[in-house]
Amino acid sequence: MADERESDFLVTTHGSVWTFQPLTEIAKNFTGTDLDVQDWQWVGPAFGVDHRVAQQLVSALEDEGFNLELR
Repeated sequence: MADERESDFLVTTHGSVWTFQPLTEIAKNFTGTDLDVQDWQWVGPAFGVDHRVAQQLVSALEDEGFNLELR
């Protein structure tokens, strides 16, 4: 959830698809090395995730210490 720190990821709900946009260099590096994001998932600067697993990804990113802004 958003707090006073800079957000690492912008998470936007679009109904059945949620997008995750890495905003910081640490988030971008983590996305490239630790997440299994496929080329087809990218929509501009964000990657899309099915809503059925999106909340699990939010929890996992928070557990890793990332600050998320949810919209």
